[in-house]
Amino acid sequence: MTSDVKLVDLDLSGNELAYISEAIHKKELSHRGAFVSRLEAELSRFLGRETIVCTSGTAALYLGLKSLGIGPGDEVLVPNLTFGTTASVVLALGATPVLVDVHPDTWGMDQNEVVHMVGHRTKAIMPVHLLGLDAGDFTKFGVPVLEDSCQAFGIVPQRGQLAAYSFFANKVISCGEGGALSGQLGNARSWRDGGFDLNYCHNIPGLNFRLTNLQAAVACAQLERVQDLLSARLHNSSRFASCLPGRGRWMFAVQATKRPDNVETRPMFPPLNLQPAFKQGGKFPVSEWIWRNHYLIPTGPHINPDKVIDAIWPLIPTQHYRQQSQAGSIAAT
Repeated sequence: MTSDVKLVDLDLSGNELAYISEAIHKKELSHRGAFVSRLEAELSRFLGRETIVCTSGTAALYLGLKSLGIGPGDEVLVPNLTFGTTASVVLALGATPVLVDVHPDTWGMDQNEVVHMVGHRTKAIMPVHLLGLDAGDFTKFGVPVLEDSCQAFGIVPQRGQLAAYSFFANKVISCGEGGALSGQLGNARSWRDGGFDLNYCHNIPGLNFRLTNLQAAVACAQLERVQDLLSARLHNSSRFASCLPGRGRWMFAVQATKRPDNVETRPMFPPLNLQPAFKQGGKFPVSEWIWRNHYLIPTGPHINPDKVIDAIWPLIPTQHYRQQSQAGSIAAT
């Protein structure tokens, strides 16, 4: 059955088609094109730090870790409740992701646990601003910080040495796929571009994570309207927070188990400790409680928030249950 309210419905009502047509007319389809350099310049101004674009948020995280020199024998602290690629990029570099449970107030890595887990092998901390919620400042631990801000573009300010963003189809701005790395880039650009010079001599064994000019054209058009796109999303999530138990800004995690028929939803990410690819020992009660008791609802500019509220409210079983919207109050019982 098709839901009346989609989880994602891209707003392409700006200059997207005009800019794509311009790129095609100029035959600038690869990474060599005016829109790529324009996008990097405009993102750098918007974020206030030097920024490069790449193929995805995952690629941005990989490049960030590469620029920090992360490799075999190193450990990187990551939250247990996140999309799997936060840990995958650590493993791809031969390093070890160390899972940390999330805090019930922020849904980001619990700093009370981090302080006891930073050791001599800890070479980076990767806080995730899950659902656009501010995970907090992790720079005080004396370890390089790469922020996974893939769900927090324009929502949470950068604090760490680096921050990674995603332009996937469900994000604040989108070009279908795509991502960006911002901050103290080091040699991240060279890793992204293959690591070779004009004579095709490789100085480092880089890879190709370059964004195409066609994708950059779409992203430039989206960035022109970022404040409107962002304001609509934040308005909708705020409306949900005033009526429904749960939290979130990029998407909203509603505390309920039954799902409406007429609103498309998505499950929360399973905690990493429960997934075969990342499974580790330890106890992660807050992560597991959030996962079991929430699902995601849309917040994009395409929705009528009151229609979504009307569909979900009857599915929240009791008034007592509706009031139990804080993870800490449940996880502690």
